[in-house]
Amino acid sequence: MLKRSLLVLLLAGGGISQAQEPARVFRGNFIASAKGLMMSPCRSGERLIVEDATPQRQLETLYRELTQRPGRAIFMELTGSRNGRMVRATRLHRAYAEGPGCREDLDAVQLRANGTEPFWHLDARRDAVLMRRPGTEPAERFPAAVLERRGSEWVYEGASGQSVLRLAVREAACRDAMTGGHYTLSVSIERDGRKLAGCAYWGDYERPR
Repeated sequence: MLKRSLLVLLLAGGGISQAQEPARVFRGNFIASAKGLMMSPCRSGERLIVEDATPQRQLETLYRELTQRPGRAIFMELTGSRNGRMVRATRLHRAYAEGPGCREDLDAVQLRANGTEPFWHLDARRDAVLMRRPGTEPAERFPAAVLERRGSEWVYEGASGQSVLRLAVREAACRDAMTGGHYTLSVSIERDGRKLAGCAYWGDYERPR
């Protein structure tokens, strides 16, 4: 009832326009409360109402899983269409309570991936693919290449010196073993015959749509 009243007030006051914007990616701080779902996008400072139109209506459930303290914001990335002060969320990409959040710079990154057991980190950037592991500094550098779509996966293959790297990304739910963060991309890596697995997400450089 409270949510409906809030929507009525926004409509009456012109808070929600009649022109819906094209779908795009939103990143920001997300809260689920008695007043409904709210999001403050990175770099804007606005507070937007979120309508959960994701396939499983999972936003509030995921929020409850990730936060230990009601009213605390978590970071969320989703695709949605904005209409005034409302965002109709149609697809979730990632969500976590612990991490860089809005401080993360993804301008030159096409894909970012992380894994544990052992720990590793990979950036597919516009100029190179960089892979970092504890005790291996600087990062291993592989040639830049656009990820190719092959069936249900995005694939990269590259070589540097005596090392060969194969990367495959697919749409599948993934949980970060350290933070509990939720991602919708899973990644498998094979480097010189050794296989690694982890979670991934798209950056802003040539992001697949």
